[in-house]
Amino acid sequence: MKTKTMTAFLILAATAMTTAACFRSYGHRRYPGTPRFASNDYAYVQLLRREPRRDHVRLGEVWFRPEPWMDRYEVKLILREKTARMGGDALIIVADRYPRGAAARRYRSRAVGERWIIGFVIRYRR
Repeated sequence: MKTKTMTAFLILAATAMTTAACFRSYGHRRYPGTPRFASNDYAYVQLLRREPRRDHVRLGEVWFRPEPWMDRYEVKLILREKTARMGGDALIIVADRYPRGAAARRYRSRAVGERWIIGFVIRYRR
């Protein structure tokens, strides 16, 4: 009986460590078949809330889950860096939301939902 309990505990611990190690608070995905561009300078990347009228091509997506203590300048810097690495000129933010329910957690004795920011990376046609 004791070996079964110990085996179950080890499996549970290994699963928990694997899940924690695989979690990332940010990521990106390139669309298949899109052209590849060299990295840009992140200082020139624009953060937009709607699609521009200027002709462009979508390169992929970027998502980010900022921590509650991050200020807006740090969040913008990380989004710009991820966009610049994909070779994009701008990021169109399509979702900036706080999920409700089980995702809420405590920070400085108040409930804080996990914020998710999702956007499309675009490159202007020249």
